[in-house]
Amino acid sequence: MTRVRFFLLPVAVWWLQLAGGSCAAADWVRAGLNTNRPIWGLRGGLLFAIPPGGFGGGEGGPRGLIRLGYPTLTNGGYALINFIAIEPVANGRRGFSELETSRLDGVAGKRLWISADNAEPQSAPSLNPGRLSSLTSGVEQLELTLRVEKFENDAHVFVVLAQRSDAPDELRLTLHREPDSAPIEQGILTATMGNLARTRRLRLRDAAVTSQELYPHHRGDGFAAHTVFPLARLPRIASGDVLVAVTTDEAEPAAVFPFPGSRRWYYAGVPVTQYWRKPARDLRGDLQAAVNARFTYWMSQQPIPGGVAFENFELREPFHDGQTVIFGITRKTPAALGVTGKPSPSRP
Repeated sequence: MTRVRFFLLPVAVWWLQLAGGSCAAADWVRAGLNTNRPIWGLRGGLLFAIPPGGFGGGEGGPRGLIRLGYPTLTNGGYALINFIAIEPVANGRRGFSELETSRLDGVAGKRLWISADNAEPQSAPSLNPGRLSSLTSGVEQLELTLRVEKFENDAHVFVVLAQRSDAPDELRLTLHREPDSAPIEQGILTATMGNLARTRRLRLRDAAVTSQELYPHHRGDGFAAHTVFPLARLPRIASGDVLVAVTTDEAEPAAVFPFPGSRRWYYAGVPVTQYWRKPARDLRGDLQAAVNARFTYWMSQQPIPGGVAFENFELREPFHDGQTVIFGITRKTPAALGVTGKPSPSRP
């Protein structure tokens, strides 16, 4: 029911070229300081970008999305792994940062920009380096304020993005309401493109469930309905945080070419775990996880190799200003991340 997709260009080895040194202890990538593209993060860990920055070649994907890259290629090169869309619910309607037409320039996809205030963006990319601070024990944190233009349902939000040097595989997202926003019912941030990595295993509290088990009869070129899991079914790690993960069921996804003779929707890297983490201090009893699925790739009749796979993957809760979630990408398994319980027999 959501998502515009694009035909992935070849995912080539991507090297960031430094234009100058940095006095920071951690090896940060910061737009406007050591790259001329709107990309940020920790070199060797998760990097994130906004349009026109990206990791898959060309324009980096549809507009209105946070792009996530990770060094999954054999030589440490970066590849696109997923997108995060901003989808607040207001006036009974869900907004779609990827699908809605911009009120600012009439182009598909809401405008995203980095700014401490809500002044409308300039035509040039957001090359704001963000705020780098030192925390306890030598830990550094990079923080940026991501502005999003108002949605058609009159929701108006901004997202504070933060990454810590002691958690290089994670991006923290804190959602806030702008003063002129309509009342917000849910502030949904959704990972929109599980089909790229062909994610099929969802790790719950007591076991893993697969997309084939949830959607055994789903066919055609549309989205399957969302399946929603309450807090009682979501895994906890030792800290008390909720951590819900998805993985592929393929040992070598890079061996699969979904469109023979081309690299459309080709996943070039090693398998990774993608997860949402909700800090224990922010937990409420109404937290839920939700997934949907597809049988074919977007805007095609091409079946996904191996069958139906998860597409959207998100946590949900009633909106409260300052609500926080963390998205992670790692080579570690869910078990290595601290998720315990009965494993799936076919789990990697």
